Amino acid sequence: MIYRPLAAAIVAATLAHAPAFAQSDEATLSSVQQSVKEAIDWRDLKLDDYGAPKIIYDGDPVTINFSSHLPEQSAQAKFLKQAFQVLEKMSDGKLVVKARWSGTVHSVSEGFEANRSGITDMSACFTFLNITSFPLTKALSLPGLFPDAGTLSIVAEHLADKYFRKEFERQGVYLEGITGSARFNLFSNRPITKLEDLQGLKVRSGSGVNQDVFAALGATPVNISSADFFSALQRGLLDAVFTSDAAAKAFRINEAASDHTDTPINHMPLEFCMSQAKYASLPADLQEVFYRWSRQKSQAESQLSFTLASAEARKQFIDQGMKYNEIDPAEFKRWQKKFDPVIQEYIKDGEAKGLPTKQLVQDIRDLVKKYGPMSRSERMDNTISDPATKVSPLKNAIN
Repeated sequence: MIYRPLAAAIVAATLAHAPAFAQSDEATLSSVQQSVKEAIDWRDLKLDDYGAPKIIYDGDPVTINFSSHLPEQSAQAKFLKQAFQVLEKMSDGKLVVKARWSGTVHSVSEGFEANRSGITDMSACFTFLNITSFPLTKALSLPGLFPDAGTLSIVAEHLADKYFRKEFERQGVYLEGITGSARFNLFSNRPITKLEDLQGLKVRSGSGVNQDVFAALGATPVNISSADFFSALQRGLLDAVFTSDAAAKAFRINEAASDHTDTPINHMPLEFCMSQAKYASLPADLQEVFYRWSRQKSQAESQLSFTLASAEARKQFIDQGMKYNEIDPAEFKRWQKKFDPVIQEYIKDGEAKGLPTKQLVQDIRDLVKKYGPMSRSERMDNTISDPATKVSPLKNAIN
């Protein structure tokens, strides 16, 4: 059951409100590799123009402390190390990142506090771990809105100033960027291809929208840290884990699960934040470089750490004998009928609280129509030549 056209049919059924798109996260490894060539060249320092302003600052290099829960050997950590080299190049060596990995500084759930307190200057600040404080950002994980990771990232950052930025600044941090994850799938030790297979299963869904989706599907949603995926599945504390293929590889879920089910429900936003004090202390030219790099990093990370890494992980899992299951399109319509009301309930609940959730969902759909049909290379070019504005404050405004 490898890369069948059936997956595309399921995605099309899910994206009832979206146009046809040029690319899918679930394409073959070779086609994905070709589609992300521009992002690879960005990562490998091969582009002629990174869109960086002229550096005027002539003082000592400024160190930015970055902390992460990721294992240092993971694909995402490897990408980030290379991305930090891009930042150093764009700043003529004046911005240098010192990274610490594997949760040695703080846990993933402590990202906001770590940046507020000055323990770190930049880290992941995942809203799904505390979604009640981010009612507008929550919209980015609604089912059926985005065709792939890169589209989520570019749409989210273009809407950040209007909808999301204030939610982060209320937490005492600045929004550094929003990466789109590859589509989440189910990892288990039994086939899951029908609604009946899900009933009562303990599924690591995360919180927020995914919790609502799996509750609607009849499962028992569980929210645990990614660091505990492996042991919880191995010990039977979970029946299934809902995560991206890239994350499954990073946290060794493939060593504890025998089955994979393609589950075209949604993509997840993965947000990074930065210390307000550190960001404000940067000279104007270095701040602009950091801002432009952040936009580019978000898009390149979406394409390489998730879309490409997930395709590479799928091939590895198949080679190792993992069983790949797909949901019949007619069966998936039953799933969709169960979780479709999640979007309408989100809009209804938000509007009742005075939040512009109806307009937000419409704005997402409108921008998906603009950016979804672009090739991945076109999206990468766009983030360099025409970056989203006002994701965070700038001393020298862009545009």
